[in-house]
Amino acid sequence: MRREEKVLETSNSSAPLREPYSKPSLGTTLTSIFSSMPLIRVLVRRDLRLRYHSSVLGYLWTLIEPLMLAGAYYFVFIILRGTSEPMYPLLVLTGILIWSMFAKTVRFGVNSLVKNAGLIQQIQFPHATLIVAKCGANYIITAMSMLVLIPFILMYDLSISWRIIYVIYGLVMTGILACAVGFLLAPINVRYRDVDHLIGFLTRVGFFLTPIMYTMSFIPEKYHWWYLAVNPMAVNISTVRSGVLGSELIIDGTSVLFSFFSTMFLLFFGLLIYSKQQNKAVKYL
Repeated sequence: MRREEKVLETSNSSAPLREPYSKPSLGTTLTSIFSSMPLIRVLVRRDLRLRYHSSVLGYLWTLIEPLMLAGAYYFVFIILRGTSEPMYPLLVLTGILIWSMFAKTVRFGVNSLVKNAGLIQQIQFPHATLIVAKCGANYIITAMSMLVLIPFILMYDLSISWRIIYVIYGLVMTGILACAVGFLLAPINVRYRDVDHLIGFLTRVGFFLTPIMYTMSFIPEKYHWWYLAVNPMAVNISTVRSGVLGSELIIDGTSVLFSFFSTMFLLFFGLLIYSKQQNKAVKYL
């Protein structure tokens, strides 16, 4: 705790943050994020430490939880229902891991100001670092959880190739998309708490509308482009799956490009809204 307080005090004394209600801008928000990397590292470590605090199994839950979920879906969709997909357990497990990272980061991002009201009111620091740090912690948890894919990769005799970069790309874009949604909705959620309930509902519905328990082959090919255009998470999950399988992209390259630019635009727009509204939102905490 002393280290965290020291870093917070250091961030609090930096020049761009001396006037908590000075006119914000996109530039100052970005500058405050990049200049607060020591604080972000501390927040990431704090989140990882508290997540499994007083837990007997500790970080083993990062492996146990996705395996239990995959086992449940395997029982329902393989044993009871039956499926022609030969690598279904591996595909489902991959989808679950990526979606879990996205959903957890979005829910925290939307509630980042509300859940940290006490800290925000007591200490002056860049509030955007809360969302970035949570995303960083979820990256680490997801990377650890993806170790459970190794036995499946060996079982299906898959080889690791240069296409592993698809996994990295999909994870990065998932984190950017989640942060973008968090930046966009966090200030709004302060005044209208219905946003949190709506996001909770949408993440549950999105789980079924995104190819997690199924693959893109389930969607009629004539609808692929439109489906991927309105659901960037479908692009990210499909990209990661291609990397895990070591195969060519199972979706069209134009869909990947469209998803990239739409996600970056959403991030820009989300940061712009967050920059202009965060100080006003803090007054309602």
